Amino acid sequence: MKRFFLLTCFSLLSLFNTSELLAQACNTRVLDPKVAGFLKMIGYQDLSLEQLRAMPMEQIKFAGPPAIPYPKEDVRRIKITADSIPVLVFNASKTPNAPIIINYHGGGFISPLLPGLEHSLWLESKTYGAVVVAVDYRVAPEHRFPGAVNDSYNAFKWVAQHGKSLGGDPNRIVLMGNSAGANLVAVIAQKAMKEGIAKKIKLQVLNGLPVDLRPKHMETSVSYQQNAKGYFQTKDACYFAVETYAPNQYNNPEVSPILTKDLSGLPPAVIINAEFDPLRDDGILYAAKLRQAGVKVWDKCFAGQIHCLIGLPPGAPALLEYEALVMTAMKESFQK
Repeated sequence: MKRFFLLTCFSLLSLFNTSELLAQACNTRVLDPKVAGFLKMIGYQDLSLEQLRAMPMEQIKFAGPPAIPYPKEDVRRIKITADSIPVLVFNASKTPNAPIIINYHGGGFISPLLPGLEHSLWLESKTYGAVVVAVDYRVAPEHRFPGAVNDSYNAFKWVAQHGKSLGGDPNRIVLMGNSAGANLVAVIAQKAMKEGIAKKIKLQVLNGLPVDLRPKHMETSVSYQQNAKGYFQTKDACYFAVETYAPNQYNNPEVSPILTKDLSGLPPAVIINAEFDPLRDDGILYAAKLRQAGVKVWDKCFAGQIHCLIGLPPGAPALLEYEALVMTAMKESFQK
């Protein structure tokens, strides 16, 4: 359990007023007691970059939460596109012509779509009354960049064309991602914008967003220094994920999407940050740059929380607030 969700998730500071950005961040420096209890319960310990490099990759790749049962009739397992990308299609709400959420999982670009994530995807379908299409994109080190990007983008285009056959409404597509998956959502939205099909995406939801994967950014970002160790997602884990996924590609906007100069025309975005996350300021910076480009943004930094709001029990106020924010953004975005 010590490596539970080890790599679940993943400065252009000169462009913005740093003090203003940090004022937007939550700075209580008081960890939620429920989250502290969770870290103690799983026996959490930091692993250094050297320890991660020395570990068998399979031990890292398949570290994850235990599987939780859910109604198996609510999921279909299919393969799509010419590359036979595996996807899981959840329809817990049984709502006809429901919105479609294309979900991209976390895991540092290293872990595949693990069984322990399936219950949360089923619950996502139930909570938002949506068909959830979870993409099991190829992962590193067997498939380095751009494998994950290509699979993720091709899956989006396939769902946009065939979503009706899955029971959903292809005119109401939401891209949703946690951590590494949030990075992929940002990249997919930008690729869609460049190809003139961004309007097919009504909303992007980015939780625990790594948007600047350059090592020099990790050494200058305030949140990377504040939260380098001790809070589940570490700076060393981020380093390891990046060097495994996209070595020497850090300056590529399809790896570090905040480097794209013009973000105008992107779909509206929900950006979720957590106080005790090395990636907190990445999300804050990206939200600021999107707003500067005229993109509608709903963002929230959750005080006392860790990466991707991990460790909270069901029904926790922060989780309910997160869900309410997403539902509000979905409702507003679908009306346009």
